[in-house]
Amino acid sequence: LPRVLYYQNLKEGYKINFNSKSKKMKKLFLVLFVCLYGFTTKAEMPINIGIHGGVSNNRIKFQDLRSVRGSESNIGYMVGAFMRINFGKLYLEPALNYSHKTSTAEGIVTNAGSKRENFDLKMNTFDIPVMVGFKLLDLSVVKLRAFAGPQISMGKLKNLDKLSSSELVEADKVNWRGKVGVGVDVWKLTFDVDYEKGFKKLSHELKAPRSFNFTLGLKII
Repeated sequence: LPRVLYYQNLKEGYKINFNSKSKKMKKLFLVLFVCLYGFTTKAEMPINIGIHGGVSNNRIKFQDLRSVRGSESNIGYMVGAFMRINFGKLYLEPALNYSHKTSTAEGIVTNAGSKRENFDLKMNTFDIPVMVGFKLLDLSVVKLRAFAGPQISMGKLKNLDKLSSSELVEADKVNWRGKVGVGVDVWKLTFDVDYEKGFKKLSHELKAPRSFNFTLGLKII
């Protein structure tokens, strides 16, 4: 009987000791989880890499063309990837995008009373913008940004052959533009609104293109 009581007491002692260690381990894991969660929400990666895409409202104005009365804005789209290098409140964001922009040319009414049909000028370009931004609001989950910078666009303007045969128009295939805008980050999602305008005309007859861009992105890293 004494031996039985001894083993029972020993077994209960192990249970108490095991339960005590188990509670300590649970507390330790809880503290580690809270610390890691706080680090991931507050700490910011020095470099972010992501993908983005969006829509744009575009317009190219004309001058000195007898076959075109004017132009109307039209909708385009953009897809690409970006990299953001963070320097505290400041950041540098280069990107590589493919964009399709469209502007509608309005045909004139001829002396015979007939009207030339409207047609779309289509511009497909590869764009490399380099934005410098400043974080106006820098919270752990939400960030409000303002940015500006240059962009080089390389591509071709299509449907120029639909102009009158007597008006041969050629557009530059490389065009420098400027962008200025604001953006907001919510966790890994980004949303930007910016105004883009060419620094010079595409040709004598085609004024500098301009567009309003609305972009949604996702940070992968």
